[in-house]
Amino acid sequence: MIGIVAYALFSQLDWQSSLTPTLIWQVRLPRVLLALLAGMGLTLAGQMYQLILNNPLADSFTLGLANGATLGAAIAIFSGLTFIWVAPFAIVFGILTLVVVMIVAQLLSSGYPTKSLILSGIMLGSLLNAALYLLVQLNPTRLQNILGYLFGGFSSAEYREVGYVFVTLIVVVTYLFLLAPQIKLLQLNTFSSASLGLNVQRLSLMVLMCATVLATVIIGYVGVIGFIGMVVPQFIQRTIRAGLPYKMVMNLVIGGSVMVLADVVGAQLLAPIQLPASIILALLGIPLMFYLMIVEGRRTID
Repeated sequence: MIGIVAYALFSQLDWQSSLTPTLIWQVRLPRVLLALLAGMGLTLAGQMYQLILNNPLADSFTLGLANGATLGAAIAIFSGLTFIWVAPFAIVFGILTLVVVMIVAQLLSSGYPTKSLILSGIMLGSLLNAALYLLVQLNPTRLQNILGYLFGGFSSAEYREVGYVFVTLIVVVTYLFLLAPQIKLLQLNTFSSASLGLNVQRLSLMVLMCATVLATVIIGYVGVIGFIGMVVPQFIQRTIRAGLPYKMVMNLVIGGSVMVLADVVGAQLLAPIQLPASIILALLGIPLMFYLMIVEGRRTID
């Protein structure tokens, strides 16, 4: 991680120029910090989603949260509000999406609704995409603004955004580590966990809400970034044999490093064209996910 961060900060600089310190402190440092924190948060949120729902495909996308955040941002943009309102709208709509998904899942499944959350999230996400399409058709002149949000990146990062994401990440990570002994019991089946005195449904919803707050705050300030919350937790789950707290730490470290690396590659690959980090993550993450699935399938057969 340290090497990647150092390269992102100090590579391709003209050390004879008087503008170099300003470039490092005012442009590159907030960008690197925001990418690092976003990678940590989205990866940890993905790990929690996959653990609670016992589904390797669980992510902010499959639960419809990214769609809700995007619709909220689009409403703010199409309403002509200033940029400062885009992130709050995205956060609120993302959290409201989870609430609606939970209600729908409760109606679809009696007893343990988290089993139906993926299905509910996919259906609601499709509905929100349809609403987004209608907004674009009603006001096509603002399409370019929302496209920049749909492909999340860090080229316009500021220290204010770093501060918001940092505070959210610290609070959520601390709370999840305190809950780690109880979360570990969720890896048992529902009846075994309940027999140990664990309120499975309440704990599951608490962890889901924490992950949602973390993911939606990040999406609200950097835009929609996919795959990292799905691929990195699966990579760690399939390659590292250790306890839950250690895996949480590894998700934070590897997730942050991968996001910074993706941002650096996107900035330098076709310079001066800036490729969003989400595009680089898709190019890197999808082949890796296929590889892990193939390897896992061969091990199962053997």
